[in-house]
Amino acid sequence: MASVLICLTVSALSLGQSQERSQIKRLTHSGNDMVYYPCLSDDAQRMLYVLEKKDGEEITKTIKIMSIESRVETELFRDKQLEAPDPFQNIPLVVGSKPPVLSGNGEVAIFSLSLDQPINILDHYLAVINTDGTDIRIIPFPIETLQGKDMKSLDFRSDEWERVTNYALSWDGNRIACAVKGHTGPSRYGNASAVILLDTQRLKQKTILGPDFKEERWEWPSPPLRPLLGGGWAFGIDRIGSKVLFGAQSTEDQTAYDLYVYNWDANQQRKITDFQDRWFSLAEISQEGDKVVFFYTGKKQQGIGTYVVRTDGSDLRHLKSQIVSSIEFSDLSGNGRYILYKNIYNGMVFDLETEEEWVAFDESTPGYVLGLVPMDFPRYPAFWAPKFMSQDGERILLFGLPQGKNTSEIYLLNMETKR
Repeated sequence: MASVLICLTVSALSLGQSQERSQIKRLTHSGNDMVYYPCLSDDAQRMLYVLEKKDGEEITKTIKIMSIESRVETELFRDKQLEAPDPFQNIPLVVGSKPPVLSGNGEVAIFSLSLDQPINILDHYLAVINTDGTDIRIIPFPIETLQGKDMKSLDFRSDEWERVTNYALSWDGNRIACAVKGHTGPSRYGNASAVILLDTQRLKQKTILGPDFKEERWEWPSPPLRPLLGGGWAFGIDRIGSKVLFGAQSTEDQTAYDLYVYNWDANQQRKITDFQDRWFSLAEISQEGDKVVFFYTGKKQQGIGTYVVRTDGSDLRHLKSQIVSSIEFSDLSGNGRYILYKNIYNGMVFDLETEEEWVAFDESTPGYVLGLVPMDFPRYPAFWAPKFMSQDGERILLFGLPQGKNTSEIYLLNMETKR
């Protein structure tokens, strides 16, 4: 019993020491507007986010990039700034529903674009732009298996996938992995889905997972099958863009899903879990491409919690906390060492190397905003892997509600992780 008490005392002291080295600073001052979906570069020098302005009933969204040190901001895209290409020409493009993503080096941004009225197709294109505001490219995703078919007789409005549902970007912005689903054909064909790789330098696309279209139905040749259903929301790419993480149906059983890693350069894929379950709620691949961290909410293996597995499928590990009953994974540092999670109102860090955990921020942290709701990590759509932690884990984006404001602003937590 004495040894346990000593261990807990040291742990408590470590928590206090880490708090003394933390500080929170406000980044945005949006007034009556709303900011959300922030994304941080690896060195924490640039932040990408969405700004939403409301004028009566009209809402305008803008994609902005901020230099964190100088607070200088650049507008990268505004609703209706451009019109869609063929076959939807003359239709305005507006900022989509998915979070924008910033490359690790902070030089490239990607975000989804929706077709505005009267077409109203959500997240139909992917925009790629340099963060100095130059060289914007609007990327459609043609369905490879429909090439050469009589589109008119099949009642397809276009040969493109209908919606981009997820995307991940390599550190230099040269490689993108995209998850897509649906199609702009009649509903009788049902909803198909696919995973597509995009080389932004050569603008070449390659489908690594998708169905065939035979006669009047989609057919999957062999496992892995459908992504984006059940566990298919797990998605990521490593630093150099060599390894792509995705979830997909792993057997003919429609409830069986697992995680896969595809090697872009070797054109090979490997199943790295054997859960055969659909409850992979969030997953990230480390920048070095050696491990995957995921949050699982089902009953297989050791049940609900955060797991780590190597990208060759070995060394599956269920992380154990001395503070909470299960670690609800929020984000992974770029170096693959630190995990963020919440304990009631406190932001917590778990060190994968030492299995030590400590408070990242609480109400005693300098700069903490005592608003109507507690400060928190930024909110993202369900199952979307965020990127609000720096490469070394020492800088973290937070949301806070200043006094007198009904919507949150973005803050930066500076935290010393060298113990």
